Amino acid sequence: MSSARNRVIVGVTGTLTNLQALRVAVDSARERDAMLYAVHVWESGHNLESTLATAHKPGVADCLRLITQAFVDAMGGPPSEVDLRTVVVEGEPGYRLLRLAHLDTDLLVLGGSRPGRWAGSPTVRRCTRQARCPVLVVPAQEMARALPTATHSNRSIRISADWTS
Repeated sequence: MSSARNRVIVGVTGTLTNLQALRVAVDSARERDAMLYAVHVWESGHNLESTLATAHKPGVADCLRLITQAFVDAMGGPPSEVDLRTVVVEGEPGYRLLRLAHLDTDLLVLGGSRPGRWAGSPTVRRCTRQARCPVLVVPAQEMARALPTATHSNRSIRISADWTS
């Protein structure tokens, strides 16, 4: 094992699609003998909703609980055989994830939207356009696909495989 380890960075939100991305990220970290960075970005903004949310800004402990719960929901708990780091930052998710995934050898794993739709959120679009490292966009599983979602742009770059298992 070299001193400069590969890293797999996964954004954590706790949504159904994100739980699948979390499982894929753990598998990728195992395969690459990489450190896994589970990152939750608390987004602040300049609209009325985010101003009101600021009054209820989550603490780091709340965000860490969200990450832990996501691992519990995705796979029964945090993986013991992977070198795991949890990261909580405030800011715009795409920007923060790109700042963390800055090495060419990193792998950034994100949850996407339904197949055939634009690859999800502004975060996914920004990361697939600007990342220096490979970005793996994991589509929703069948159960998540059945749920109603917001309409997305028809333009699409799909950097994923169908990870339904």
